[in-house]
Amino acid sequence: MRQFCATLLLFAASSCLAASNTTIHWLMVDLAPFRLLHGPEQGKGSSDQMEKMLIKLLPQYQHKSRFVSFERRELLHIDNSTLYCSFGILANEKRKKTMELSIPAGVVMHMAMATLSNSPLSQHLKQQLIQQQGAVDLAKLLSEHQFTGLLEQGRSYAPAIEQTLKKPNALLAQRSFTENNPVDLLLAGRVDFLIDYPHRISYLQSGSRQPLLDLEYFPVAGAEQRDATYVGCSKHPKAKEVIQQVNQQLLTLWADPDYQRQMLSWYDDENKQQLQQLIQHIQQHLPATSAKPPQNNSAGNAQSLNH
Repeated sequence: MRQFCATLLLFAASSCLAASNTTIHWLMVDLAPFRLLHGPEQGKGSSDQMEKMLIKLLPQYQHKSRFVSFERRELLHIDNSTLYCSFGILANEKRKKTMELSIPAGVVMHMAMATLSNSPLSQHLKQQLIQQQGAVDLAKLLSEHQFTGLLEQGRSYAPAIEQTLKKPNALLAQRSFTENNPVDLLLAGRVDFLIDYPHRISYLQSGSRQPLLDLEYFPVAGAEQRDATYVGCSKHPKAKEVIQQVNQQLLTLWADPDYQRQMLSWYDDENKQQLQQLIQHIQQHLPATSAKPPQNNSAGNAQSLNH
């Protein structure tokens, strides 16, 4: 009996030691207000706080954080030599194939097209596209060769937007938003529209050097859904085990009001109400134990696209 107990203790100690020797390399990108990497609000982004709460529940692992560009992050996501993980990513088809993904970890609003209120583009959309279709047909808008747009380089977007990017078009440019505030370009009239999360554009506008002007937001056809976010890890030998542990702790966090409060921080009251509906749906469909993420790509099934 003593020998049996000693064997059990040795096995438990070995398992603990193996876990403690596993290091998770958390990848961070500059994506305010999800991630706030600079200034007095550093570390107070929604993903910053939620990731911190998750890491606190995973003391069996060592944790290191690493700031990378969007392009570098995608390369590391498919590098299985090191356990690279990202918190708060959205799940596209490529990531489903090349990464281990958790159950839902959070929610985000849909992206939208931002333009100046009462601008020629705003009037054009109200009079034509929105009345006819309810959302902006991006490909059709660009085919008219009247308006120029900008989105952030290195990120993935809904298929309707991705398809547009595959066709060379000087009217829709991709730039780094960390080097220059894109809202400055919009307010100065150098571009007609931006495509991003509305609350991200609002945050960037708060740091703009241009005179304050009102913006309007229009949904983009094919990208109107609210989305779930996930924890994703490169397919390192330890990735499946880590995601299983992450899933167990996410089940705990979904029941924590503070976790939901952080999730909805930086959104206005109207968006919070809309996201609460998706939160309730996700909570109703959370597995009793850890499981693979859903396979569908809609708000109804809580699967999503990509930051």
